[in-house]
Parts: sequence; C-alpha cells; structure tokens
Amino acid sequence: MGALRSFLPSYPELLLAALCFLSLAALRLAVRARRQRAPVSWPMVGMLPFVLGNLGRLFDATTDALRECGGTFVFRGPWLARADFLVTCDPAAVQHCLASNHGGYDKGRDFAEMFDVVGDGLLVADAASWVRQRHVAATVFGNPSFRSFVLSTMARQTARLLVPFLDHAAAAASPDGLEIEDVFMRYSLDVSYASAFAADLDTLEAALFRYIVPAWWWRMMRWLNVGTERRLAEAKAVLDEFVYREIANRKSESLDAASGRRGGGSDLLSLYMAWPRDPGVTERQRDQFLRDSAVGYMFAAKDLIVAALTWFFYILCTHPHVEAKILQEIKSLRPSATLNATGGGEHAVFDSDALQAASYLHAAVLETLRLFPPAPFEEKEAVGDDVLPDGTKVPKGTRVIFCIYAMGRIEEIWGTDCHEFRPERWLSDTGRVRHEPSHKFAVFNCGPRNYLGKNLGLSNIKIAAAAILYNFQVELVDGHAVEPQNSVVLHSKNGMRVRIKRRKAA
Repeated sequence: MGALRSFLPSYPELLLAALCFLSLAALRLAVRARRQRAPVSWPMVGMLPFVLGNLGRLFDATTDALRECGGTFVFRGPWLARADFLVTCDPAAVQHCLASNHGGYDKGRDFAEMFDVVGDGLLVADAASWVRQRHVAATVFGNPSFRSFVLSTMARQTARLLVPFLDHAAAAASPDGLEIEDVFMRYSLDVSYASAFAADLDTLEAALFRYIVPAWWWRMMRWLNVGTERRLAEAKAVLDEFVYREIANRKSESLDAASGRRGGGSDLLSLYMAWPRDPGVTERQRDQFLRDSAVGYMFAAKDLIVAALTWFFYILCTHPHVEAKILQEIKSLRPSATLNATGGGEHAVFDSDALQAASYLHAAVLETLRLFPPAPFEEKEAVGDDVLPDGTKVPKGTRVIFCIYAMGRIEEIWGTDCHEFRPERWLSDTGRVRHEPSHKFAVFNCGPRNYLGKNLGLSNIKIAAAAILYNFQVELVDGHAVEPQNSVVLHSKNGMRVRIKRRKAA
C-alpha cells in the first residue's frame, strides 16, 4: 500500500487517465440507460441497480425494458451471483420454447428446489417423470365425474361459505372495510381442498416466495431454520399433516365406504388412488406421489382463483360501466339456488350451467387475466444449445424467463389499446367468446404443459364473481393503494380493502 501511495503522485497522468476512463464509461452507460430505458449492466453489480430502482413497479419496469429491447434481453445479475436470465415476451419465442421445441426446455433442478413445498409433483417434474404424471393427471381431469364433482363443489362452497360471509360483512358495515383478498384466499383453499379430498377444511394457508433473495440466502435460512424459511417449514408440516391424514383415512376405508363419501369417489384423491399401481413403487413412494399431486392441484387452483378474483373486482371498482353490463347479463339468468339473507330477503347463487350464457362475464374475466396474470412469469432451463426465432442464442443451462405480465401490455401483441380494460376485444361480432392462441395469451401456459384445470378454474372464478356481483356492491376504501406485489403470484402488495353493501333488489 505504501508503494502505491508513492507511485500514484509520481505518475499523476496515469491516475487522471484512469479517472477519465471510468467517468466516460459511467457516463456512456448512464446516457444509454436514459435513452433506451432498458436495464444497463454495470460493472460488478450487473443490473441490480435496475431492480433496486424499480422495486415499486418491477413488472411494469420490465415491460418497459422489453418494449425497448424488441421483446427480449439478457438480465445480468451481480458478479459471482449466478443470476443471469434470458427475459422475453416474444410470442414466437413462447411458441418455440414451450410448444414446438418443448423437449429442449425443462423446469430444472433450481426451480424444483425453490418450490419444494409441492414435492416432486407435476408442477416441477421433468422428463420421464413429467410424462408419467401428466398422463395420469390428464386422465383424471378428463373424467366427467371429476368435473361434475368439482363444479358442484364450487357452487356448494360459494353458497355455504362465501355468500354468507360477505352477507355478515355487509351487515357489520365496518368503517375500515374488509380485506377481500384474504377472503378469496380462504374461499379458494376451501374449494380446492374439498375438490381434492371430498372434505371441508375451513382455511389453511401456505405461501412460497423465494425469488426476492438470492438462492444461497434462503438456503442458509432453511439450514438455520430461521425467518421466513422457518415459517415455511412449519406451514409445510401443517399442510403435510392434513394431506397425509386424508390419505391414511382413505386407505383405511373399504372401497364401498370410500365410494359412499360425498362425491361418490369422484374427488381428486379417489381417482388418483384408483389408478393402477406400479408394482415397482413402494407404499411410501405412492403416498408421496398422492401427496405431491394433491398439493400441486391445490396450489395451482388456489393461486389462480385468488389473484383473478382480487384483480377482477379491483378493475370493476374502477370501471363501473363494465360492472353494469355484467350485472345486466347476470340478472337475465336463472339462479341455481337461493339462500336466506341476514335480516330478511334472499341471495342467489349461479352454477356453471347457469353461467354458460354469460359471455360478457367470461370476456371480462379473460381481460382481467390478460392485464393481471396470476403467474406473471414462467421459467424454463435450456437442456442444450438453442436459437430463438429472432436469432437470439440460448446456451445450454440458460434460464429463460417468459414475462406473461409484459405480454399482455405490448402494443405489437394486443394493439395500441393494450393498456385499456376492454372485454369487447374477446367477443366476436355475434357475441361469442373469441379464441386467442396460447402463445399470445399464455396465462394458462402453452404447449404440452398447458394448465389442465383451465376450464374448471375459469368456472370457479365466474361462479364466485356472479354470486358477489348479483348480491352485493363492492367499493374500494378511499385512500387504499392497490398495486401488484413483486412475487411469483400476482397478489396485491397491500391487499384490497373494500366496503361490502347488499345490492338493492331491482
């Protein structure tokens, strides 16, 4: 150090040249960042300043960057952090990676470890394991008795839980309002649990958000059993206790008794247990498979319903003309059931069959999902070297992030009005719901890994939404900010506080 102090004063021109070089490099990067509005990779820290500077609007900032970069860019993480990604919202890349060349991209071990709460289930499986599980799942979801059981469960839980709860909330008329996202969380978990096990749960919640911190950080917390990782482990233990108890109870019953349970053995667990057993699988492995399949179903269903209903009612609160059109459509339908309201009167509930004619409601739900996809991004890992349709090279091992959130907000994909909430874009001239290709509307994934529960999920959203709209007025609490949370599921950062009022009879 002493030699350096004596060296620099002797050669001031070298010091000045070095300072000038660093200043010009920083200025060049800053000018380019200001001109392009795209992430700049700084020495040592990569694009971390972009993330830190946009924590309050990370998804929107990423959308801006993708728009400026033509739909694809490489995100550079801090040096030695191994956090580089290829980020894209190009429909051609989505079609290539998730459909036409789906065998060239897997979920990868990092993704499976990050979502270890779902075990080795379909959501994280790859290769031969995914093929086997997908075959079983497709057969179960394609079973008419399972679909009928799930749809009836949705209508029953809406009438038994959701409407009475909101009725009491309306009667209480709390000045602070109601945190309705939490209500949707409990409702959706009850529905998914009842659909999986033909049993009522009465609220269980476990969340998993590990994208915010580096992998080494949460892995260390897991090893030390502290902080969020300790809470996650406790939640996972509670979840396993519930699920394994159901599996044990079902195994202890005779086949005749099992078929006499509510749903007549048409729930998810019954159908999975009825699947022919692989002689090479042990009893413990089979129980693990049943557990992972059931938990994966519950998580996928819960996240879709919670996020979709939360943002659906947020948008309706700010677009009263859309709410009026949906309400007019629903009032023309015949309710499937009625129940007594607190203080007199009746509430109505609509099942899936009754809502078949509600095209505008369906279009409004799809438009909500376009702007606020429950899963804002999809991640894959390149199995080998590849080249995207636009010429971008993808080396083996590259993690590719498909930004579904951005795809719904790009003019080249949805037109100049892409930022507007306009359900009419989903309707044809005859009023029928218009189909959009999955590589353009990738909310339910694309290719062989498309979401098997898409139609059931949409039905659940419409059943709950129709019951709430028909019976209640939902108003945002003044001054309560509603904005997306930076997470793997597009929840609201601050929840959504609303006032619930009984709707006056027409």
